Amino acid sequence: MSNVRTTGKKSSNTLVRDLVNVGIFAALYIVLAFISSSIGYIPALIVFSTGSIGLVTSIPLFLFFSKVERSILCCLIFCGFFGTAMFVMGQGILMLTISLLVGLLAGVALKVLGKGFAGLFSANIVLSLMSSSMMLPLWTSTEEYLEYTRTMCDAGYVAKLAELAQSPWPLVAIYSFGILGAFVGGFIARRVMKKHFERIGLAK
Repeated sequence: MSNVRTTGKKSSNTLVRDLVNVGIFAALYIVLAFISSSIGYIPALIVFSTGSIGLVTSIPLFLFFSKVERSILCCLIFCGFFGTAMFVMGQGILMLTISLLVGLLAGVALKVLGKGFAGLFSANIVLSLMSSSMMLPLWTSTEEYLEYTRTMCDAGYVAKLAELAQSPWPLVAIYSFGILGAFVGGFIARRVMKKHFERIGLAK
């Protein structure tokens, strides 16, 4: 009977620890994603902004993935935070839906492949699809997205977005650079974690 109580307490403790890690790293991810995506306010760099996000967020994501025990649940909540933030900022239900789907896929990747490099790397690549989807409404709801952007940006920037929306290729580039950024960032994160985080006990 004592074993059952001990096991239940341990499970409760790990759940609390997982939820704390989700809150900390989700907040960090949102801040880093917005800062690194700010290069997209330069019209010529719009399609490269997702690559910047993938590159900058890979190290904290690797650390997050390595620390949580309930991979699927934690990734769902993590991405749910991001999707909710986007929804509140006017992105609509599509971004929230994509975020939850990406969270599920990233969690499954960690569950199936484990917390070795393959699992962390795959989950990081999958998660890049979430941040890369922030501009998807420019193609799925063009007029609404442009109207939303007019409230924050000048006419020249909005005109550049309208020009991008006339072809699907910029959207392909946005996702491609997002994946590329996460790809390169994944290898950088592996080196940093091996050299520093594992040495001081912050990662397994």
